Amino acid sequence: MSPELEERIEVLCSPYTHKELLKASEDLTFRYHDKKSHDTELHRVAYLATRMPATYAVLSKVLSEVPLPQTILDCGAGPGTSAWALLDASITSLTLIEKDLDFVKLGQKLAPTTPFNITWKTQSFLAFKERAELVLFSYSLNEIPQEKLTEVIAHAHNQTENLLVIIEPGTPEGFERIRQIRAQLLSLGMSLHAPCPHHNECPMSGSDWCHFSARLSRTSLHRTLKKGSLGHEDEKYSYLIASKAQHTPRGARILRHPIKKKGHTIATLCTSEGVVQKTFTGKERKKLKWGDWVID
Repeated sequence: MSPELEERIEVLCSPYTHKELLKASEDLTFRYHDKKSHDTELHRVAYLATRMPATYAVLSKVLSEVPLPQTILDCGAGPGTSAWALLDASITSLTLIEKDLDFVKLGQKLAPTTPFNITWKTQSFLAFKERAELVLFSYSLNEIPQEKLTEVIAHAHNQTENLLVIIEPGTPEGFERIRQIRAQLLSLGMSLHAPCPHHNECPMSGSDWCHFSARLSRTSLHRTLKKGSLGHEDEKYSYLIASKAQHTPRGARILRHPIKKKGHTIATLCTSEGVVQKTFTGKERKKLKWGDWVID
């Protein structure tokens, strides 16, 4: 996370004691489980300190996997985390849709000075009229009823000029949403860019699910509120990048931490033939990581 963002979060948290922020962050955990929104200004500020760094890390990682177009629409933008993740991107405009007016106000206080235009829209993303070359849903689809998911994705498909990017928590529930969306987008004729290396039926089965991890450094405030002793946190996520433009993925995706042994590394791969294990013996074996794209 950028030092400037860390500093701005610290400033917005400064009116509150660590005890107040800790209580609010614990309350947020229960509210998320009950699918309730942020209730107070203190809840929203606690979100900035505890959840925004992880969302920023995941957005930065996912958005680096595809060449970004000029116009981006973020559905369920929260405090505008995507504006920070896109700060160095060569885009011209970012539209942030967020129904929580207080979150919009907080995001506007937090927002960086950007080389691209930012437009805030205080509205629900269930039936947005805006169009863009890339439509993004970052940790926002879990806020809508399951029965509305197909309708929302169909609408997003109509409104995007090319790309759809969906990020969900790296949980079995989050992955099932991704799996459902994947099948729907393929039926609509879209091509997959990531993480899938093929357009076949998803091979994940049983208790296994497709997810990845982004590592972020913790500030002292973040460690305090998350009750963590390590200087970093690993945020698990599931995601999907699809386009209307035809694209044929080639290669394989590493699905979990490779097993590194003397002289060789064993990696579990998602391939067009399904989930397979492959042994690597060349020099590249030492650099293989979970989530890497492996070209055959």
